[in-house]
Amino acid sequence: MSFTEVLNTYLTEPLKPATVNRLESGEGEFSIERCQAYEKALGTEPLDLVDCYLYASRLENKTPRTALAKLREASGEEMELLWRLAQGEHLGVEQWLRLAYLYRNRTDLFTSSRMRDGFLNRLLDDAGNCYEKEERLVREVLIIAGADVVPVLNEKIRSDPLRYFNMCEAVGFMSGMRSLEFLMRLFAAGQDGAVAASILEAVRRNLRNQGMTSESLEPYAGIFKEYAVVTLARTEEFFTAREESLAFLRWARMELAVRERKRLSHIHEELLQLRLRVGERRRKEILKEIALQFSSNIERSPLLQAGMPSRVPGIQLFIEDALFEEDRVGRLAAAVLMRPWQLSAALGTSVGAALTTMVDSKEFGVQRAGVRFLTKLMHPECLDPVRTLGWSSVQDDSVRLTVGWALGTGSAEQDFDLLTHLNRNATTTATRRVLALAAARLGARPILEDIASGRDAAAAAEARQFLAHP
Repeated sequence: MSFTEVLNTYLTEPLKPATVNRLESGEGEFSIERCQAYEKALGTEPLDLVDCYLYASRLENKTPRTALAKLREASGEEMELLWRLAQGEHLGVEQWLRLAYLYRNRTDLFTSSRMRDGFLNRLLDDAGNCYEKEERLVREVLIIAGADVVPVLNEKIRSDPLRYFNMCEAVGFMSGMRSLEFLMRLFAAGQDGAVAASILEAVRRNLRNQGMTSESLEPYAGIFKEYAVVTLARTEEFFTAREESLAFLRWARMELAVRERKRLSHIHEELLQLRLRVGERRRKEILKEIALQFSSNIERSPLLQAGMPSRVPGIQLFIEDALFEEDRVGRLAAAVLMRPWQLSAALGTSVGAALTTMVDSKEFGVQRAGVRFLTKLMHPECLDPVRTLGWSSVQDDSVRLTVGWALGTGSAEQDFDLLTHLNRNATTTATRRVLALAAARLGARPILEDIASGRDAAAAAEARQFLAHP
């Protein structure tokens, strides 16, 4: 069978070879269903390509295509899912996506407040347990469900910020002033570092997608500016909040007073690290080492068949985007889009080797970017260099934070000692909070109990909450 014939066995609307060629050259239109057909034909993990498609589409301010958009009648499949919800069962993100389209298209089925509130609360409950790939997929579910999720999301963010801060991204993709006003009010009401980082990016995206400028921030412009300047100077704050504060000031072209500029002049090196400003020569050294490691890794890989080249053209450009792109979302996107590639695990171990052998602890911006790249790839072997880095002499506490977040995808058996080590050496509340979340995800209660009994009041309170509500 030809590849097109194999692909068509998984599609209700068969494709012609010419259509497949257009899809693979970038000229054709993909859809969720076509991505799923490719997943089955290529043997990738379920929803791997859907994840890429949804993520890339939203970054380009495009609405993903799917047959589910026409779902207007509750068939036996949807009724079964609603019954399972009523029985207290958890649903997967693909099932939630189906129900989200039904919710959007048939609001008359959810007119009673008990039905509507129950549906939205269950959706957010399940969303709070998602991580990385599933978290990105459930973001699409929230976007489709629309502005009705905002009041429930507001409650969840205020009560459990670390589990829900990334969900603010979904609101950034919703159209209309209601979503923008929610983000600005939430920001003004209380600026948890993790939440603030997501809000700053979501506000920028929301305004840009709606063809608006920073002038539309009024009357909150002063609050945003003050927060950004103060947060940049607070090196103990979530570094993601500091990254987004810097990006926000540059995007909004907010003029700084002399005293504000003087305040930031004292952290010049920190600002360079946040922007990943690395000398051209040093950057080329790191990229060259990764490329050499990658070539060596795939030469030993069973994936390399006879006659196949061991070098991949353009690989350094991909890595450069993933490690040195100034925009945080741009770096993350490079990693997300590379993840389904069959050689991404070999690439990850190559990045990890360079990260642990030639990147100095003073280059903590590169260390953070490298750990985040490895985390997004989600391959078990990519956690090994992250663990090595965690055990090493780390200069900046934000590197411990990124390692702790990555270990949330690990295992209690393998990572308990390292989480304990990181907690004992953590110097900021932000890192201790993330370590508490990682411990909660792994079910490492002794670490949570240790943090809960510690002197850091904010981290202790969060740890106690995780203990009470695993």
